[in-house]
Amino acid sequence: MFSFFKKWNSRPEKSGNFLFQIQQITGYPPKKVQLYKLAFTHSSTAVENAHGLKESNERLEFLGDAILGAVITDYLYRIYPHKEEGELTSLRSKLVSRKHLNELGESFELKRLLNYNASRGTRAKSLNGDAFEALIGALYLDYDYQACQRFLEKKILRKIDFDKLAERYTSYKSAVLEWGQKEKQSVQFELIRTEGKSHDPLYHVACLIGKQALGEGSGPTKKKAEEVAAKAAFEGLHLGHGEVQTRP
Repeated sequence: MFSFFKKWNSRPEKSGNFLFQIQQITGYPPKKVQLYKLAFTHSSTAVENAHGLKESNERLEFLGDAILGAVITDYLYRIYPHKEEGELTSLRSKLVSRKHLNELGESFELKRLLNYNASRGTRAKSLNGDAFEALIGALYLDYDYQACQRFLEKKILRKIDFDKLAERYTSYKSAVLEWGQKEKQSVQFELIRTEGKSHDPLYHVACLIGKQALGEGSGPTKKKAEEVAAKAAFEGLHLGHGEVQTRP
């Protein structure tokens, strides 16, 4: 454990004073410094401790994900007393989507604080989002839930244009499902057939609106085939006015 933090203390910071940067982001001066250093240690540079556990930000990311979901759920419930459960769920899913979390991480320039090895197959597209969740986990353990709530509401949630967010889709499938919910139409995805060998299958899926197939698609997984079928249905329903931003 000592060698791990010694490594961090000797590491030149890319964005000036590390702790000052954390306080600038969260609004709270770090008390348990090791938590924040751990939050910005990617698994690609992690070392094992005495218990055989790699010291990386993955556990804090897991914790931060849960705190983030709870804060967002509570916030949406309070500011939209007349929205139905389905609408609240849709907004929350967009806020916690990997793409949106990556955007938040980029806005705070978290990658500049992150200790990672770019040559070891790191998930470059998710570095910012993962670090953002880990930071929330660290703040929760250093302070409490209320600190996370104040940080997220002040720095993020109160600045979001929820009307614009409501028009933003995380995938074609989510767009078609939301349309079905609003129009009270049954939207289902049905596997038509599977081709190829077991180690290299090709799935063919239909997007059904009621009993009518409005789109078909193929892909190496059912999920990808459903997305292709949903795109065809999306275009057939002329839903192009909404912004579609697929997950990386």
